[in-house]
Amino acid sequence: MTVYADKSWWVAFRNTGDAFHGTAITIFDHHDSPEIIWTPWHRLEVFNAIRQVGRLGLLRDVTAGSVIRSLEHEIRLGYWPHVEFDWADAVRAANELSADHSGNLLIRGMDLFHVAVALETGSDIFLTFNDDQPPWQKPRD
Repeated sequence: MTVYADKSWWVAFRNTGDAFHGTAITIFDHHDSPEIIWTPWHRLEVFNAIRQVGRLGLLRDVTAGSVIRSLEHEIRLGYWPHVEFDWADAVRAANELSADHSGNLLIRGMDLFHVAVALETGSDIFLTFNDDQPPWQKPRD
């Protein structure tokens, strides 16, 4: 099972002070060996979010730098499988999602891009704590 987690999940997972931390870690209790992937897009979006949370003083007992170094180490070890995707295809898919859903949802382009990357990487599950996301449905083969 391939799992795509957006930045809201990663921040909650790595920050014990986050209101969703307990919920974020339950993925490991409810699924047998989930393969939560890491993409180049995560490097910018997740690391920036962690830096912002650190800047606001919302990290408990850790610094943004230590959280990022820990994640980088785990990625190098293969704990979070690194998956590449076609950026142009992901931008097109995000634009299609926007055309289909932005009339009904108040959603950032970057959140649309997360959904598009999940689709482009063939992920089976999409994890988020955002209220407004396009409906997640993996395309049928």
